[in-house]
Amino acid sequence: MSVQFLKSAGLSVMTSHTDSILNRTSKIPWYVYFLGSSIYTALGGWLAAESSPLAIICLISAPIGFFYAWEAWEKEKRGKG
Repeated sequence: MSVQFLKSAGLSVMTSHTDSILNRTSKIPWYVYFLGSSIYTALGGWLAAESSPLAIICLISAPIGFFYAWEAWEKEKRGKG
């Protein structure tokens, strides 16, 4: 149901407290992402040595974590500079 429809019907629209959470930016420090990515890389290497199919998931997920670490580091750097 759209908000405009509710207004035309004379109904009030109440927003919940959770609406403000959608606009919240992540406050996780870059080194947490980096640590997690390092763990995934090590785990992926270990699982690859054991010929486990889970190694593929870990080795694909690790670069994504490094990207998030780099992105968070850039945001922190811009915020201070």
